Amino acid sequence: MIPSSITPAILTALLALGAPLCAADAHAGHDHAAHDHGKTEAVGSVEIGTCTVAASASGVIAAGKEWHVELRVSPAQPIPKAIRIWVGSESGRGSAKAKAEAEKGASGEFSAHVELPDPLPADSRLWISIEPESGPTVKGSLALPKAEAGHHEGDGHKH
Repeated sequence: MIPSSITPAILTALLALGAPLCAADAHAGHDHAAHDHGKTEAVGSVEIGTCTVAASASGVIAAGKEWHVELRVSPAQPIPKAIRIWVGSESGRGSAKAKAEAEKGASGEFSAHVELPDPLPADSRLWISIEPESGPTVKGSLALPKAEAGHHEGDGHKH
């Protein structure tokens, strides 16, 4: 999905330069030690096929915002061909999918930045799809963490 902030003129320039169109590509295989995504909170764990996937995330869960998700896949071997995540319904309709990239030097650890749909469906979940080297793709989901009571994006002061 092409981010809505890319205008036709920018799109033409990007295509001419051969630049990637997916915001997640800018984070592919990078080292997260160089910057901070904020407080990381556990989302939960789920059995997907023959793996257990533990997810944690940082950032505010808000329509149209980016959410940073970290995954720990056990067992770490064999490495999946691809792991894709999205927030929304199981079908993925109206959601941007992000490919989780392996963390440098960390076995079984992956991360992705996923754009949350706008509007965010009331029954949204974090969906994780694992494509193994061979065999069918399998998926599972986790409930989204609940926002703290009275917490709103931009808090930090009393109203």
